[in-house]
Amino acid sequence: MDYMEKINELRAQKSELSAKAEKLVMDGKFDEADQLSTQMEGLNSNIDTVIKAMQASQKNAVPDNLGDDGILNNGKKPETKDDKKALHLFDSLGEQLQSIVARAKSGEVDKRLSQINNAVQGVGTGAGADGAFAIQPDFAGAIIESAVQNSPLLQRLDRYTCSNASNSAKWLRSNETDVSTAVFGGIQMYWAAEGATVAASKPAFKEMRLDLEKMMGFMYATDEMLQDTAFLTGLAANGFSLASDRLLTEAVISGDGVGKPLGILNSGALVTVAKDSGQAAATFTGANAIRMQARAMPRNRERLCWLMHPDVEELLPYLAIQSGDASKFLWNPEGGLGAFDTQRVLNKPVLFDDNCKALGSAGDILLVDPYQYILLMKGTAKQDWSIHVEFLTDQQCFRMVFRCNGAPKVDAPLTIKNSNKTRSPFVTLAARA
Repeated sequence: MDYMEKINELRAQKSELSAKAEKLVMDGKFDEADQLSTQMEGLNSNIDTVIKAMQASQKNAVPDNLGDDGILNNGKKPETKDDKKALHLFDSLGEQLQSIVARAKSGEVDKRLSQINNAVQGVGTGAGADGAFAIQPDFAGAIIESAVQNSPLLQRLDRYTCSNASNSAKWLRSNETDVSTAVFGGIQMYWAAEGATVAASKPAFKEMRLDLEKMMGFMYATDEMLQDTAFLTGLAANGFSLASDRLLTEAVISGDGVGKPLGILNSGALVTVAKDSGQAAATFTGANAIRMQARAMPRNRERLCWLMHPDVEELLPYLAIQSGDASKFLWNPEGGLGAFDTQRVLNKPVLFDDNCKALGSAGDILLVDPYQYILLMKGTAKQDWSIHVEFLTDQQCFRMVFRCNGAPKVDAPLTIKNSNKTRSPFVTLAARA
């Protein structure tokens, strides 16, 4: 089950109820708004339940290549008595790291290391290239899964898993830039009189391909740190998870596509909205926000979210448009009507990330549909996450490798009917300098 897909579905339902409740409050229909607030509280409870289930599932994860009898057999049937021995797995990542260090110092190999490494890397020496040992699959899977699930942006992307035997993914997508009369690059419907014929139409597709890129991380640990299994487990798991989150998020936003994912800011589909006439430097106005939303695609608006540099936050409480002598504010704080878990602008969630460009630069504020970005990840821990040990003074050096890639699904803005303005799932504000 994709827990995040269910969580995002519940959040979308809550967003719709919130918009209805806001309109009811504006119309003075407080009793009806109160009923919607009760429904939103129920959705909040459901979201919390799914999150707890997801966390419990991750905590109790087991290697996906364990056989029905508890043997790590890498998909092969056991043939000898030794093959049929049940594998004794490590209880924590820290325990496995300690075992690897002990092996490096004494030369004695923990049988658990040998069994895991043989099954994961397909070798028979108990160590991979450069003396490396693969991380126990459930630990490695939990680390990268945590990196994605804890990121407000990454968890909203359209995520796919690449099989163990593959290093790339190919798919077909519609080749279209104009949806005013046809969809999928050529499919068209007509009103037809009885007995009349209509012109034939067919879709146009083009092949897309993503090759997995390599993301590496290093951690140095002293002998004193290695003595504490619990501390080492938390440090390694949380450290690599956070580092993976930050590096991958940076690539999704601004990557150049060379040895890393292609970022939204470098997408051919990016639409840039001009600043207001005479707009002061490093500002964000209500008119900016409304024009940016108008350039987003008309469909799937419930998926839109804002990406902003944290320096933009102090401008948001003043975001408003003038209506006669009154001002209509476009910003809502966390915990406002509907118990929002994020700040919102035009009722769209705001995600703050310092990987956005500096305040006042193009790319400091974006309105995006994250689901229109594809994130490809290697399926399991097999050959993907490994750990290497070397001696640097009195420290041990651990290395982890993860393979992934990503790119926007569309590479050009779209034209809709009866409009001379192009639309896109990726919209940014021009520089205000």
